[in-house]
Formats: sequence, C-alpha cells, structure tokens
Amino acid sequence: MTETLGPFQRIWDAWIEVEEEISQKPLSHFERATQIQFEELKEHLAHGNREAAARELIDVVSIALNNLRNLGFTPEEIADLAKSRADHRMKGQAKDILEKYRKNYGI
Repeated sequence: MTETLGPFQRIWDAWIEVEEEISQKPLSHFERATQIQFEELKEHLAHGNREAAARELIDVVSIALNNLRNLGFTPEEIADLAKSRADHRMKGQAKDILEKYRKNYGI
C-alpha cells in the first residue's frame, strides 16, 4: 500500500476489507456515524478524558475517508482534493470562514 494519505493511510487500509459494503451505504449512514462520534466525544470531555476524545475525532476522520471512498475517490484523488481545498479555500481565508459560520449559522 502507498502512503498517499500520510498518517491516515492506515485508516484507509483498515477499511479495505469492507469496501464493497461501504460503497453501498447511504449518506445518512455517514451522517449518523459522525453524530455518534460527537456524542461519544462529548461524553469523554465531560469526564476529562482528552485522549479518548481525540480518538473519537480520529474516528470522524475515518468516517470522512469512508464517505469519500463511498463517492468513488481514491487515496490519490483525496490527497489532491485536500491540498487543493487547503490552498484555494482555506489558506488566507480562515477568518472569513469563521465569520461565515458566525453570521450564517450563529456559531
């Protein structure tokens, strides 16, 4: 296996064995799985368990990768998308992005 996704490549590879099943999941599966991880994250934070909370966030990354897999993207395409998104949407625009969330969503 390549290391296209850096430290996240191992997460990608861990899910290869169920790739066919993942490809058949509806978007709602990934949405709910993410909600569950945030519920678990909140519980860990409430108990002061920072390390367990961090593991839940890694699970969120795993869900995102599997959703990208579900959409038919390869690790190479995901790496390119991530670089492009960072360079063309986030770099130099972080304040504007936060302001958008504050203004449009009240957070």
